[in-house]
Amino acid sequence: MNTEEKIARLEQQITELRNEQDQLYRRLAGAQLDQWKSRVEDLEVQFHLGAMEANDRATVLLKEVRSRWAEVRTHADGAASTASDVGEALRDGLESAVRDLRKALLESKARISD
Repeated sequence: MNTEEKIARLEQQITELRNEQDQLYRRLAGAQLDQWKSRVEDLEVQFHLGAMEANDRATVLLKEVRSRWAEVRTHADGAASTASDVGEALRDGLESAVRDLRKALLESKARISD
């Protein structure tokens, strides 16, 4: 084999190696895209689960607010206490329930944000 044939053979091998390298880079890019797609999908699932949890907690707490309001209303209708006592009991019960609801929503929002 003469020098020109050797050079031609080496050039052919270089071309083949470059083609293989291009294919490997394309496969690597595809794998990275798939990995990012999986990460995005995972974040979507976490977001929806967080939203569901927040909604579930809010529903429970809203039921509690309604229950406390109904309880105070019952006491107000049936009690012979003064209007100020009824108002104070109503305000305290509802403020506590709303505070709990607000806290739960903020905690859920913080989890979703993380």
